[in-house]
Amino acid sequence: MYALNRAQIIGHLTEKPEVRQTPNGQMVGDLNVMTRSTFVNASGQPQQSTAFHNVVVWRGLAEIADKYLKKGSQVYISGRVQTDEWQDPQGQKRTKTRITADEMIMLDPRTPVEGTQDSLSSGGLNQCEVLGNATKDPELRQTPTGASVASFGIATNFSWKDRAGAQQEKTEFHNVVAWGELAKNLSESVKKGRKVYVSGRLQTRSWETPDGQKRWSTEIVADKALALGVYDSELGAPDGSGVKVTLSEPKIKGDSVVIPENPVEVPAINYESEIKPEDLPF
Repeated sequence: MYALNRAQIIGHLTEKPEVRQTPNGQMVGDLNVMTRSTFVNASGQPQQSTAFHNVVVWRGLAEIADKYLKKGSQVYISGRVQTDEWQDPQGQKRTKTRITADEMIMLDPRTPVEGTQDSLSSGGLNQCEVLGNATKDPELRQTPTGASVASFGIATNFSWKDRAGAQQEKTEFHNVVAWGELAKNLSESVKKGRKVYVSGRLQTRSWETPDGQKRWSTEIVADKALALGVYDSELGAPDGSGVKVTLSEPKIKGDSVVIPENPVEVPAINYESEIKPEDLPF
C-alpha cells in the first residue's frame, strides 16, 4: 500500500436511501448524509460547519440501508473518497465526489430516548485523511480580509481485483485547501511530486459557469499536513547512504516519471460565506 485515502463521518440522513440493482444483479444504494462539526477558523476562533456528503453503499450494506434506514437516521460511515467523471449531453466534462463505504454502523437506539429531538445540533464527525503525491505546487493567496489560503491537489492510487480476478488500479485526485500559518508552511515545503499527508474535513462548494450552469466541487479543508520524504538528521539517511530519500511519484513509465494533473477545472476559492443547503445537488 503506497497511498492513503480514508474518510469517516457521523451524521444524519437528509432523505430515505435510494437503493437499486445494477444490471449484473448487485445491490447499490445512495445515501445523503449531513454532518455538523466544530473547527478552528483562520482567526483562531471555533466555528461550526455543516457539510453534506453523498455516500455509496454496496451489496450487504445496501440491503441494510434499504431495510432499516430512513430520513433522520444517524449513521457512522467509513470508506474512501471517490470522484466519478462523465460527459453530459452537451459534451461537457462533469464530476461528482462521494464516499464509497467500507463500513456502516447504525447509531439510532432501538427505543427512542426522551429529550433527544434536538440531537441534530449535538454535532457529528467529518474527517478525511489522504497520503499521496502533490500534483502541483501550492498556490498561496490572500483573502480580502488578509487571511492566507493555499490550494493544491493530491493524487492517491487505489488497487483492487475485479470479479474476474484481474488487478485494477485507479488514481483519485483530491483538492486540498489550507488556511493561516498552515497555508504558509505548505507553500514553502510542498512541491509538485512530493509525498504529503493531509487530514481535515470534507466540504462542498458550488458556483455557476459563464453559461449559467451550476457546478460543485468537494475539497479537503486541512487542519494538519505533513510534507514527507525527508530524513531525520539525527538518525541519518536510510541505509546509511548519507543522502536524502528520493521522493516517490504516482506513476512511473520506463525511466520517466509522470505526475498527473488534476483533470477537474475548479475556480479559485472564495470562502467568504458557508455553503448553503440549497446549493447542494440533492
